[in-house]
Amino acid sequence: MEGQKTTRWLLNTALFFVAIIGMKAAAPLLTQLLIVLFIAIVISPVYYLLRRLRVPSWLSISIMIAAIVLLFLYIVNVVFSGALVEFTKDIPKYQEELNKSVTNLKLWLEEQGVEVSDETFTAILTVDTATVSGIVKNMTARVGAFIKDSVLVLIIVSFIIVELPSLPKKASSWPWMTEELWDKILKIVLDVRHYMSIKTIISVATGVFIYFGLLIMGIDSPVLLGVTAFALNFVPMIGSIIAAIPAILIAILQYGVLQGFYVAFLYIAVNLFLGNILEPRFMGYGFGVSPVIVLLSLIFWGWVLGPLGMLFAVPLTMALRGSIESMLRETMLEN
Repeated sequence: MEGQKTTRWLLNTALFFVAIIGMKAAAPLLTQLLIVLFIAIVISPVYYLLRRLRVPSWLSISIMIAAIVLLFLYIVNVVFSGALVEFTKDIPKYQEELNKSVTNLKLWLEEQGVEVSDETFTAILTVDTATVSGIVKNMTARVGAFIKDSVLVLIIVSFIIVELPSLPKKASSWPWMTEELWDKILKIVLDVRHYMSIKTIISVATGVFIYFGLLIMGIDSPVLLGVTAFALNFVPMIGSIIAAIPAILIAILQYGVLQGFYVAFLYIAVNLFLGNILEPRFMGYGFGVSPVIVLLSLIFWGWVLGPLGMLFAVPLTMALRGSIESMLRETMLEN
């Protein structure tokens, strides 16, 4: 009996490593699938809310699909066609301001008796035209690829929304689906949905506060920076820090170092209030994952699935934790 348990654990461990290798090889496809699944999980409560309000099923589905399509078109028009184009046009201006700052820094160092060659400053701090052009072309190509992938995701999510009324019944009636397994899957889905729903609300609030704060301060590209703050807020611990860096740099290039400190304070205040005070209250006690596990999950899922894997690191870890806890409970019951 003991040998059978050991063999089963070894087999499960081997299957786990094979699955991880397979996920890493299929990372581009899996990230799109994850985006579809998590969007479907987050928006599914809207359908059930509309049904509780006695809205007919067909009308609820139509409202959700129309809302998603309109939101997608708005994001493409405002963020990509407007804010991103405006930002790329401002890049030469930022280059000029950077060169002025480099010149002032060189003069200040010379006044302090520190001699630094022009070649050193040019190599380290300045950005040439070819580099700027390359950044713009790379950014445009990535945006085009993102829009193309988003259309595919939008179509798949729409089909999932159409299937929402009958999806639980169909899934629970599959031949291999036992009642116990269905309960486990349902618990994992509900936990992930709770986390993703709260995280989405907090991320939207973060993006809105950042947008209005930067708008009041007169910082360039507040829409783009607000959307960046929203997206990177899904990455725990380091996402907000990464989102703040371009805003601080733009503020310094526009108005000077003092304004950069003000922008940094804005990001710190927003993330402390929303991320450290409101979010734990909505999440509930005992629901989160320890900071060490979060950091390790960021490294692990980032390695397996790339940058997008870091966006889904916590929900993926929660799902994995739920599966491991179920296996451990089964083992304890057998003993």
